[in-house]
Amino acid sequence: MQQSSSPSTPATGELVASFRHGKGFPIFILIVGLVMLGMACFVLYLSTILPAGSSGPVSVTSSRGTHLDFSSPQMMMYFASAFLAVIAAGLFGLFVWQKRLRQSSYEIYEHGIAHIIGAKKEYVPFVQIEDLYLFSSGQAAISGLITNLAYRRNANEPFHRVIHSLKGFHDFQQRVRELHVRERLPAVMQTLEGGGVVTFKYVPSSAVWGKRMKGNFLDVETQPILMTREFLEVQGRKVPMSSLRTVDLSVWSELVVIKDEAGNEVLSTVCTGILSHDLFLATLDAILDDAALNRAEPVPVLQD
Repeated sequence: MQQSSSPSTPATGELVASFRHGKGFPIFILIVGLVMLGMACFVLYLSTILPAGSSGPVSVTSSRGTHLDFSSPQMMMYFASAFLAVIAAGLFGLFVWQKRLRQSSYEIYEHGIAHIIGAKKEYVPFVQIEDLYLFSSGQAAISGLITNLAYRRNANEPFHRVIHSLKGFHDFQQRVRELHVRERLPAVMQTLEGGGVVTFKYVPSSAVWGKRMKGNFLDVETQPILMTREFLEVQGRKVPMSSLRTVDLSVWSELVVIKDEAGNEVLSTVCTGILSHDLFLATLDAILDDAALNRAEPVPVLQD
Protein backbone atom coordinates (compact mmCIF):
# COMPACT_ATOMS: atom_id res chain seq x y z
CA MET A 1 0.00 0.00 0.00
CA GLN A 2 1.36 3.39 -0.95
CA GLN A 3 1.42 6.14 1.59
CA SER A 4 -0.92 9.02 0.96
CA SER A 5 -0.91 12.59 2.18
CA SER A 6 -4.63 13.00 1.60
CA PRO A 7 -6.49 14.19 4.73
CA SER A 8 -9.10 11.46 4.23
CA THR A 9 -6.49 8.71 3.91
CA PRO A 10 -3.74 9.17 6.50
CA ALA A 11 -0.24 7.90 5.75
CA THR A 12 0.14 4.27 6.73
CA GLY A 13 3.71 4.47 7.97
CA GLU A 14 6.11 1.56 7.64
CA LEU A 15 4.85 -2.01 7.31
CA VAL A 16 5.29 -3.69 10.71
CA ALA A 17 4.15 -7.25 9.99
CA SER A 18 1.95 -9.37 7.72
CA PHE A 19 -0.31 -12.20 8.88
CA ARG A 20 -2.14 -14.95 7.01
CA HIS A 21 -4.30 -17.88 7.97
CA GLY A 22 -2.82 -21.36 8.05
CA LYS A 23 -3.86 -23.73 5.25
CA GLY A 24 -3.08 -27.03 7.01
CA PHE A 25 -6.48 -27.66 8.59
CA PRO A 26 -8.56 -27.08 5.40
CA ILE A 27 -6.18 -29.29 3.42
CA PHE A 28 -6.47 -32.03 6.06
CA ILE A 29 -10.29 -31.81 5.86
CA LEU A 30 -10.14 -32.06 2.05
CA ILE A 31 -7.90 -35.12 2.16
CA VAL A 32 -10.13 -36.90 4.68
CA GLY A 33 -13.18 -36.01 2.57
CA LEU A 34 -11.54 -37.48 -0.53
CA VAL A 35 -10.65 -40.64 1.38
CA MET A 36 -14.27 -41.00 2.55
CA LEU A 37 -15.56 -40.46 -0.98
CA GLY A 38 -13.08 -43.03 -2.30
CA MET A 39 -14.23 -45.53 0.33
CA ALA A 40 -17.88 -44.86 -0.63
CA CYS A 41 -17.08 -45.60 -4.26
CA PHE A 42 -15.13 -48.71 -3.32
CA VAL A 43 -17.97 -50.09 -1.18
CA LEU A 44 -20.40 -49.36 -4.01
CA TYR A 45 -18.12 -51.29 -6.37
CA LEU A 46 -18.02 -54.23 -3.95
CA SER A 47 -21.80 -54.38 -4.05
CA THR A 48 -21.58 -55.21 -7.78
CA ILE A 49 -19.25 -58.18 -7.35
CA LEU A 50 -20.97 -60.05 -4.55
CA PRO A 51 -21.02 -63.81 -5.09
CA ALA A 52 -24.04 -65.21 -6.89
CA GLY A 53 -26.71 -66.31 -4.51
CA SER A 54 -25.91 -63.62 -1.95
CA SER A 55 -29.41 -62.71 -0.98
CA GLY A 56 -31.74 -62.76 1.95
CA PRO A 57 -32.08 -60.48 4.95
CA VAL A 58 -29.01 -59.33 6.87
CA SER A 59 -28.94 -58.17 10.48
CA VAL A 60 -26.08 -56.15 11.95
CA THR A 61 -25.59 -55.46 15.66
CA SER A 62 -23.29 -52.64 16.76
CA SER A 63 -21.04 -52.76 19.83
CA ARG A 64 -23.68 -50.69 21.67
CA GLY A 65 -26.42 -53.18 20.90
CA THR A 66 -28.08 -51.24 18.06
CA HIS A 67 -29.71 -53.55 15.47
CA LEU A 68 -29.80 -52.73 11.78
CA ASP A 69 -31.80 -54.96 9.47
CA PHE A 70 -31.34 -55.02 5.68
CA SER A 71 -33.34 -56.90 3.06
CA SER A 72 -30.18 -58.09 1.32
CA PRO A 73 -26.37 -57.77 1.39
CA GLN A 74 -26.63 -55.36 -1.55
CA MET A 75 -28.86 -53.02 0.46
CA MET A 76 -26.37 -53.14 3.33
CA MET A 77 -23.56 -52.18 0.95
CA TYR A 78 -25.67 -49.37 -0.54
CA PHE A 79 -26.35 -48.05 2.97
CA ALA A 80 -22.64 -48.12 3.90
CA SER A 81 -21.69 -46.40 0.66
CA ALA A 82 -24.34 -43.69 1.15
CA PHE A 83 -23.25 -43.15 4.76
CA LEU A 84 -19.63 -42.65 3.70
CA ALA A 85 -20.74 -40.31 0.90
CA VAL A 86 -22.74 -38.19 3.36
CA ILE A 87 -19.67 -37.89 5.60
CA ALA A 88 -17.59 -36.88 2.56
CA ALA A 89 -20.18 -34.25 1.57
CA GLY A 90 -20.14 -32.82 5.08
CA LEU A 91 -16.35 -32.63 5.04
CA PHE A 92 -16.36 -30.92 1.63
CA GLY A 93 -18.85 -28.38 2.99
CA LEU A 94 -16.61 -27.83 6.02
CA PHE A 95 -13.65 -27.39 3.69
CA VAL A 96 -15.44 -24.69 1.67
CA TRP A 97 -16.49 -22.89 4.88
CA GLN A 98 -12.98 -23.01 6.34
CA LYS A 99 -11.42 -21.86 3.09
CA ARG A 100 -13.78 -18.90 2.93
CA LEU A 101 -13.16 -18.13 6.61
CA ARG A 102 -9.39 -18.12 6.09
CA GLN A 103 -9.11 -16.18 2.85
CA SER A 104 -8.35 -12.91 4.65
CA SER A 105 -4.86 -11.65 5.36
CA TYR A 106 -3.72 -8.62 7.34
CA GLU A 107 -0.96 -6.07 7.18
CA ILE A 108 -0.12 -4.05 10.28
CA TYR A 109 1.41 -0.65 9.64
CA GLU A 110 2.75 1.92 12.07
CA HIS A 111 -0.46 3.93 11.84
CA GLY A 112 -3.14 1.41 10.93
CA ILE A 113 -4.25 -2.03 9.87
CA ALA A 114 -5.14 -3.33 6.40
CA HIS A 115 -7.57 -6.19 5.78
CA ILE A 116 -6.93 -7.93 2.46
CA ILE A 117 -9.18 -10.28 0.47
CA GLY A 118 -7.88 -11.01 -2.99
CA ALA A 119 -7.21 -7.70 -4.72
CA LYS A 120 -9.32 -5.74 -2.24
CA LYS A 121 -7.51 -3.96 0.60
CA GLU A 122 -9.27 -1.97 3.32
CA TYR A 123 -7.06 0.20 5.50
CA VAL A 124 -8.22 1.61 8.85
CA PRO A 125 -6.00 4.04 10.83
CA PHE A 126 -5.62 3.11 14.49
CA VAL A 127 -6.52 6.64 15.49
CA GLN A 128 -9.99 6.12 14.00
CA ILE A 129 -10.69 2.84 15.80
CA GLU A 130 -12.94 3.66 18.74
CA ASP A 131 -13.79 0.07 19.65
CA LEU A 132 -11.20 -2.68 19.93
CA TYR A 133 -12.89 -5.77 21.35
CA LEU A 134 -11.04 -8.83 22.69
CA PHE A 135 -12.90 -11.99 23.66
CA SER A 136 -12.78 -15.76 24.03
CA SER A 137 -14.73 -18.32 22.04
CA GLY A 138 -14.77 -22.04 21.34
CA GLN A 139 -13.05 -24.45 23.72
CA ALA A 140 -11.05 -21.59 25.27
CA ALA A 141 -14.16 -19.55 26.16
CA ILE A 142 -14.33 -20.63 29.79
CA SER A 143 -10.61 -20.04 30.36
CA GLY A 144 -10.84 -16.43 29.22
CA LEU A 145 -7.90 -16.87 26.83
CA ILE A 146 -8.16 -14.24 24.08
CA THR A 147 -8.90 -16.03 20.81
CA ASN A 148 -10.66 -13.24 18.90
CA LEU A 149 -10.02 -9.60 18.12
CA ALA A 150 -12.66 -7.36 16.60
CA TYR A 151 -12.44 -3.71 15.63
CA ARG A 152 -14.59 -0.94 14.21
CA ARG A 153 -14.35 2.79 13.72
CA ASN A 154 -17.51 3.46 15.73
CA ALA A 155 -20.85 1.95 16.76
CA ASN A 156 -22.35 2.78 13.35
CA GLU A 157 -20.13 0.17 11.72
CA PRO A 158 -20.16 -3.62 12.15
CA PHE A 159 -17.19 -5.22 13.88
CA HIS A 160 -14.51 -6.81 11.76
CA ARG A 161 -13.52 -10.06 13.48
CA VAL A 162 -10.12 -11.74 13.39
CA ILE A 163 -10.02 -15.31 14.70
CA HIS A 164 -7.26 -17.36 16.33
CA SER A 165 -6.66 -19.50 13.22
CA LEU A 166 -4.60 -16.57 11.93
CA LYS A 167 -0.96 -17.66 12.01
CA GLY A 168 0.77 -15.86 14.86
CA PHE A 169 -2.52 -14.59 16.30
CA HIS A 170 -1.02 -13.84 19.72
CA ASP A 171 1.68 -11.66 18.15
CA PHE A 172 -0.95 -10.06 15.90
CA GLN A 173 -3.26 -9.03 18.73
CA GLN A 174 -0.35 -7.78 20.86
CA ARG A 175 0.94 -5.56 18.04
CA VAL A 176 -2.53 -4.21 17.25
CA ARG A 177 -3.21 -3.41 20.91
CA GLU A 178 0.12 -1.65 21.43
CA LEU A 179 -0.07 0.39 18.24
CA HIS A 180 -3.71 1.29 18.86
CA VAL A 181 -2.80 2.80 22.23
CA ARG A 182 0.26 4.56 20.82
CA GLU A 183 -1.69 6.14 17.98
CA ARG A 184 -5.00 6.95 19.66
CA LEU A 185 -3.89 8.00 23.14
CA PRO A 186 -2.54 11.43 22.05
CA ALA A 187 -5.88 12.25 20.35
CA VAL A 188 -7.82 11.16 23.43
CA MET A 189 -5.61 13.21 25.76
CA GLN A 190 -5.95 16.22 23.48
CA THR A 191 -9.74 15.96 23.73
CA LEU A 192 -9.56 15.73 27.53
CA GLU A 193 -7.10 18.60 27.85
CA GLY A 194 -9.46 20.72 25.75
CA GLY A 195 -12.22 20.11 28.30
CA GLY A 196 -13.98 17.47 26.22
CA VAL A 197 -15.57 14.15 27.17
CA VAL A 198 -14.28 10.78 25.97
CA THR A 199 -16.73 7.88 25.93
CA PHE A 200 -15.58 4.32 26.44
CA LYS A 201 -17.98 1.37 26.26
CA TYR A 202 -18.11 -1.82 28.27
CA VAL A 203 -20.05 -5.07 28.31
CA PRO A 204 -21.18 -5.97 31.86
CA SER A 205 -19.53 -9.05 33.37
CA SER A 206 -22.76 -11.08 33.30
CA ALA A 207 -23.11 -10.45 29.58
CA VAL A 208 -19.45 -11.38 28.95
CA TRP A 209 -19.90 -14.75 30.66
CA GLY A 210 -23.27 -15.24 28.97
CA LYS A 211 -21.73 -14.78 25.53
CA ARG A 212 -18.94 -17.21 26.34
CA MET A 213 -21.61 -19.83 26.97
CA LYS A 214 -24.11 -18.94 24.23
CA GLY A 215 -22.09 -17.29 21.46
CA ASN A 216 -23.31 -14.25 19.48
CA PHE A 217 -20.12 -12.52 20.57
CA LEU A 218 -20.41 -9.49 18.29
CA ASP A 219 -24.05 -8.80 19.15
CA VAL A 220 -23.12 -6.68 22.15
CA GLU A 221 -25.11 -4.20 24.18
CA THR A 222 -22.71 -1.84 25.87
CA GLN A 223 -22.91 0.70 28.64
CA PRO A 224 -20.95 3.97 28.55
CA ILE A 225 -18.04 5.06 30.69
CA LEU A 226 -17.71 8.85 30.44
CA MET A 227 -14.32 10.32 31.19
CA THR A 228 -13.13 13.90 31.62
CA ARG A 229 -10.06 15.20 33.39
CA GLU A 230 -12.22 15.91 36.44
CA PHE A 231 -14.72 13.06 36.55
CA LEU A 232 -15.32 9.41 35.73
CA GLU A 233 -18.98 8.56 35.22
CA VAL A 234 -20.18 4.93 35.37
CA GLN A 235 -23.87 3.92 35.39
CA GLY A 236 -24.90 7.50 36.05
CA ARG A 237 -22.58 7.85 39.05
CA LYS A 238 -20.08 10.68 38.63
CA VAL A 239 -16.90 10.28 40.68
CA PRO A 240 -14.15 12.94 40.88
CA MET A 241 -10.84 11.79 39.46
CA SER A 242 -9.15 13.23 42.53
CA SER A 243 -10.94 10.65 44.71
CA LEU A 244 -9.75 7.58 42.78
CA ARG A 245 -6.98 5.65 44.48
CA THR A 246 -6.49 2.13 43.08
CA VAL A 247 -6.93 0.30 39.79
CA ASP A 248 -6.72 -3.43 40.51
CA LEU A 249 -6.15 -5.82 37.59
CA SER A 250 -6.68 -9.44 38.64
CA VAL A 251 -5.21 -12.10 36.37
CA TRP A 252 -7.20 -14.86 38.08
CA SER A 253 -10.65 -13.24 38.11
CA GLU A 254 -10.07 -11.25 34.88
CA LEU A 255 -11.62 -8.25 36.62
CA VAL A 256 -10.58 -4.62 36.60
CA VAL A 257 -11.67 -2.96 39.85
CA ILE A 258 -11.44 0.80 40.37
CA LYS A 259 -11.84 2.09 43.93
CA ASP A 260 -12.07 5.55 45.44
CA GLU A 261 -10.31 6.93 48.52
CA ALA A 262 -12.97 5.42 50.80
CA GLY A 263 -12.41 1.94 49.33
CA ASN A 264 -15.73 1.96 47.46
CA GLU A 265 -15.91 0.27 44.07
CA VAL A 266 -16.43 2.71 41.22
CA LEU A 267 -16.19 0.07 38.49
CA SER A 268 -15.82 -3.69 38.64
CA THR A 269 -16.08 -5.62 35.39
CA VAL A 270 -14.28 -8.19 33.23
CA CYS A 271 -11.32 -6.35 31.79
CA THR A 272 -11.79 -7.53 28.20
CA GLY A 273 -15.44 -6.51 28.42
CA ILE A 274 -14.24 -2.90 28.20
CA LEU A 275 -13.88 -2.04 24.52
CA SER A 276 -10.39 -0.66 23.87
CA HIS A 277 -9.54 -1.54 27.47
CA ASP A 278 -5.79 -0.97 26.97
CA LEU A 279 -6.53 2.58 25.85
CA PHE A 280 -8.98 3.06 28.72
CA LEU A 281 -6.41 2.00 31.32
CA ALA A 282 -3.62 4.03 29.70
CA THR A 283 -5.83 7.14 29.63
CA LEU A 284 -6.95 6.66 33.22
CA ASP A 285 -3.36 6.07 34.31
CA ALA A 286 -2.20 9.28 32.62
CA ILE A 287 -4.94 11.36 34.25
CA LEU A 288 -4.36 9.88 37.70
CA ASP A 289 -0.60 10.42 37.37
CA ASP A 290 -1.18 14.09 36.55
CA ALA A 291 -3.67 14.48 39.39
CA ALA A 292 -1.29 12.87 41.89
CA LEU A 293 1.60 15.09 40.79
CA ASN A 294 -0.56 18.17 41.11
CA ARG A 295 -1.44 17.13 44.68
CA ALA A 296 2.19 16.12 45.31
CA GLU A 297 0.88 12.75 46.52
CA PRO A 298 1.88 9.18 45.67
CA VAL A 299 0.61 8.03 42.30
CA PRO A 300 -2.52 5.80 42.57
CA VAL A 301 -1.50 2.17 42.58
CA LEU A 302 -2.03 -0.07 39.56
CA GLN A 303 -2.19 -3.53 41.15
CA ASP A 304 -1.84 -6.89 39.39
